[in-house]
Amino acid sequence: MKVLSIFSSAVVAATALLSLIPSTAAHMAMSNPPGQAGPWTKNQSSQVHAFIGFKGKKFPCGGYPKGPVTKYRAGQVIDVRFFVYEIGSWTRFPPTPGIRNARHGGGACEFSLSYDGGKSWKVIGQYTRTCPDVYYEWPVQIPKNVPSCTDSNKCLFAWSWTAYATNQYYHHCANIQITGVKDGKLPPLDMTVVDVPGRNVRQNVHARGDGKGGKSSGPNSSERSRSTNGFYAAGGAGKGKGIDLGLIRS
Repeated sequence: MKVLSIFSSAVVAATALLSLIPSTAAHMAMSNPPGQAGPWTKNQSSQVHAFIGFKGKKFPCGGYPKGPVTKYRAGQVIDVRFFVYEIGSWTRFPPTPGIRNARHGGGACEFSLSYDGGKSWKVIGQYTRTCPDVYYEWPVQIPKNVPSCTDSNKCLFAWSWTAYATNQYYHHCANIQITGVKDGKLPPLDMTVVDVPGRNVRQNVHARGDGKGGKSSGPNSSERSRSTNGFYAAGGAGKGKGIDLGLIRS
């Protein structure tokens, strides 16, 4: 209880600090692979960076229509990138110094695959504390032993994020196709879902982030290794358990 009390105090302090950031500072969304909604689509929603539940934004994926389709193969590493989007402008990679990198003190990121249009999700990568950050790439490997997924309406890649300083859950998706292997298997770890309106799943949860604003120290080397070496694959060393995301109920 003492640890939780200390953590809660830190969250309050961080939230107060971050509230001083101008309201024009945007959050982040996924730019690689190009997600549903964004500057590269006809649906250039200014809410693409917002958390699930903001003005009715739906889970999964925000409720956006199909976006660009990116093709991958089993075993390929995706260098995930983020962007900051404000009405009329968005950051390209690598961003120029001084971008308002509204990370809410970092937190827990997961990268997942769905083969059924978002009904179920299987984790292929996890990063904690410093994620997300527009100044870095966050590599994740599509497991070498996944099956093919050719229906780009059903085959999705997602980034989900639980923030440190706020009870907010972000979920942004990209339509993809995967050339896999015969008799392949999906990873066993289910994606973590928190703070989603209408779902009684771990409500009011904060992630143990780095507690900092602006640019972070980037991906942890051991987490990068796990996310690119088959740790999350069926039969991988993770054994379906993943790593500790540091989620604490407020």
